[in-house]
Amino acid sequence: MTQQKILLLNGSPRKKGTSFSFARTFKILAENQSHAGEIIHIIDYFNQKKDFSDIKKIIPQYDMIGLITPLYVDTLPYPVIWFLEELAWQASDLLRNKRFFALGQCGFPNVKLCEPLLESCRFFAEETEMKWLGGLGYGGGAIINGALLENLGKKGKKITHAFQIALDDLLADRKISFQVQELLTVNIPPILYTPLAAFLNYRAKQNAQKFGVKDLSRKFYLE
Repeated sequence: MTQQKILLLNGSPRKKGTSFSFARTFKILAENQSHAGEIIHIIDYFNQKKDFSDIKKIIPQYDMIGLITPLYVDTLPYPVIWFLEELAWQASDLLRNKRFFALGQCGFPNVKLCEPLLESCRFFAEETEMKWLGGLGYGGGAIINGALLENLGKKGKKITHAFQIALDDLLADRKISFQVQELLTVNIPPILYTPLAAFLNYRAKQNAQKFGVKDLSRKFYLE
């Protein structure tokens, strides 16, 4: 198979979070098959640490683009929305006919929460005349909390196996198979939803405190 190059967009403001961990695994799997991958952080362009005009030099080098991002308030994080809008405005001619896929991950283990995010990505591909190869959702990204998949035992191996199947489809110019989503779907009994939500709220407050957030009264996962 001819070498293919994949540009992976990390949509999280966290450069070492779960979205990065997932993107890193895709990159490693591609390189294991003699393909090439590169990860860029959308937040660098949103914060103007990097010049957006550089993207127009980067895109032509790649055969495929993948967006790997967390879910924020039921949709894409604002920096990602901004980035996609800028791409559509400034680089639509470079995106035309490029293959595109997306992987959304949310804190709560209910993959249906990722559906609006993935639909937005599909719409973006349609509007820019890219070739949409499908989207995947993972529920439970907050529990992984940026850990490298090779350090997560059986769970990490299962996710990596799912990513490998998805990558095989993508490299063959096929839409991602339903089997991949089945492998990524975490089934948790409803009786555990409330204690899990309480744990995720506790974890979120810990992270917020690290960034100096003062108002910690809201309980996002229980609202």
